[in-house]
Amino acid sequence: MMVTVHPPATSPFARPAAPAQPTWRSSEPVLRDWLPQHKDSLFRWTLARGGDAAARRGFAEGAVAIQRLRGEGEFVDWLLAAAVLAAHRDRRAVLASQALSGLPPELRALLRLVAQGDLRIEEALALLPQRMDYVRQRLVRTRLVTQRPHSLAWLMNA
Repeated sequence: MMVTVHPPATSPFARPAAPAQPTWRSSEPVLRDWLPQHKDSLFRWTLARGGDAAARRGFAEGAVAIQRLRGEGEFVDWLLAAAVLAAHRDRRAVLASQALSGLPPELRALLRLVAQGDLRIEEALALLPQRMDYVRQRLVRTRLVTQRPHSLAWLMNA
């Protein structure tokens, strides 16, 4: 006696299979991997906010030591943390439109949001292990949530 096996009927209440992840997302770099191509401009920007000559020299010597002793990966993490702290400390200068020139739009938005107090330092540094598409979404979402209804000029400068 032969038994035929039919595939089980799908229930109308069954969950559809999860769609496959798009391949373009897997090619998006992590913020930590994206930053090295912009480290020179970020370094110069952070160094310019260092205060007097002795403080800038100390910052530069610390940067060289970290890069030499800990490697490129930790140097980039340290550099972003230093830039975020500089933006937090020197809020008025960061919010000036020319202060962020030379930086890519993602870094300009990140530093401006920290300077305005819309993004906490911890939140900004937590973006390091995230993919760039998530970082961009987060920056846009933070801008939209904190958007002031009567003044959109600051958004245009980001």
